[in-house]
Amino acid sequence: MRGSRDPRKIIFIAVAAILVWQIAIPLAILLWGSVSDSRPGAGDFFSVTSFTLDNFARAVEGGRTTDVLINTTIFATGTTALAFVLGTYLAWVVERTNTPFRAFITIMMILRLILPGILTTISWIFLASPRVGTLNHWAMDIFGLSEPPLNIYSMAGMIWVEAMDILPLVFLLMGAALRSMDPSLEEASLVSGKGLLRTTSRITLPLILPAILATIILVLIRGIETFETPALIGIPAQKFTFVVEIWRQTSTTPTDFGLAAVYAVLILAFCSCLLWLYNRMTRHADMFAVISGKAFRPRRTDLGGMRWVTCGASMVIIMFSLGLPMIILLWASFYPPYRGFQPITMDAVPLLSWDNYREVLDNDLVQRAFVNSTFLGLTSATVTVLLITVVAWITVKTKIRGRKWLDHLAFAPIAIPAITMGVAFLWLYLTLPIPVYGTIWILLLLYIARFTAVAMRIMSASMTQVNDELHEAAEVAGASWLRSFRTVTMPLLRPGMLAAWIFVLVHAYRELSASLIVYSHGNEPIGVAIFDIWENGSYGLLSAFGILVVLALVFFSIVARVVSGRYGVKDE
Repeated sequence: MRGSRDPRKIIFIAVAAILVWQIAIPLAILLWGSVSDSRPGAGDFFSVTSFTLDNFARAVEGGRTTDVLINTTIFATGTTALAFVLGTYLAWVVERTNTPFRAFITIMMILRLILPGILTTISWIFLASPRVGTLNHWAMDIFGLSEPPLNIYSMAGMIWVEAMDILPLVFLLMGAALRSMDPSLEEASLVSGKGLLRTTSRITLPLILPAILATIILVLIRGIETFETPALIGIPAQKFTFVVEIWRQTSTTPTDFGLAAVYAVLILAFCSCLLWLYNRMTRHADMFAVISGKAFRPRRTDLGGMRWVTCGASMVIIMFSLGLPMIILLWASFYPPYRGFQPITMDAVPLLSWDNYREVLDNDLVQRAFVNSTFLGLTSATVTVLLITVVAWITVKTKIRGRKWLDHLAFAPIAIPAITMGVAFLWLYLTLPIPVYGTIWILLLLYIARFTAVAMRIMSASMTQVNDELHEAAEVAGASWLRSFRTVTMPLLRPGMLAAWIFVLVHAYRELSASLIVYSHGNEPIGVAIFDIWENGSYGLLSAFGILVVLALVFFSIVARVVSGRYGVKDE
């Protein structure tokens, strides 16, 4: 690093500039927009004279922001509590007990993870709507009820649906923490006469505290930023959240970009406080170290006859999380088009047909959406992984001054809700004279910025596992550092790169809330297309489209599994 022409220094400057442009500058313009009386793109937008606090004053007047804040808080905390309890229970069953069919539970949770959230929400509307909900129809027929017992259009319904969607994330995060624990500490507690309950509360839970805090905070952020459930269920129930308010201010006439910016800044500040709180509470990470150099196997509790009870409870959770939504979506996909939706009954079976699938294959919006999402998914995954691989190499394997700030910048989007990122990009490309708004390229840039955080953590972990001796041996043999990085380091990183690539690809297909803010006609991704079809009331077409999307995501996941086996990603 002695000369200014050192290529490593040039690369550092280049990737730092990319991350600043993709993350820091949009947020800076968003913050300024929240205290400016000019619209994005106005000539006096950056003028000091445009500074005002009127946007914040309008946000708090009339008490509407207070109502939205209360709804958002109840929704996010309720979702977090329910998803954490159910997800942690499944993780404990799979990782720490001898419950039968543990592998099946894991597979179902992984499959549930790739199901887009908007399809989950629509499925539960088909299941528990007071008017046409299948569960209500069955309950009224079986028990002779005069009124439907379930009402999905309520705060409780919103919390239930979103918890079922977030459940797999909690399962994977808590499962990893439970699987990595050395059981010797728990065994010592049990041998000393402490019971299972006291051992769990005094030993197990404190040791996995960082994982618990990380999971709770991530799920809270997810509850704050989610759009599908508050929009499709919350609007009819008159339960508005900040995300819905942002969408309404930017998509309805007259638009109010200043108020949308205020709402976006408020949820950004709250999520940033959550991330700060997590870092503060886990700053002494060495206190929670539970993995040593000594080999161990996670301890499994023999539940005896109770193992069938835990198995049954797990299957019930899986049925509500994955089984019922997929069954009702499949039913709706075969129900005749233009007849609305009808509950599952034996009388309606003769009406089923393939008409919706024939129509969906000829639909221009569906075809565009598949092409757009495939382009966005493949391109954003490739660009993000290549960019973050270089960033991870700089932060892990070099001594370049400023590398820690680069790491923080790449990980920052974890605390930025999707809707906030969408509004920030809207302000950025409406304000600066760059011909990106109104094209598919703004979606691509948005996706790259959205998914850098998780890709960064995957690649940093993979980079740490590559010993410096391999790189040094290549340089001793006469290879330049660039050739060594290309021919030695990157091939060893292929398993991690593939995992990050698949993550970005799948989530690009699922993306909705940020895309709704910046998309334009002709550039609709799959999530936006499903939302548009729902608003048009074409339920059969929507369901057939959703089934095809799920099959496409399953196909990508299977291909990824085969390819990962080719490069040595194997379960031990």
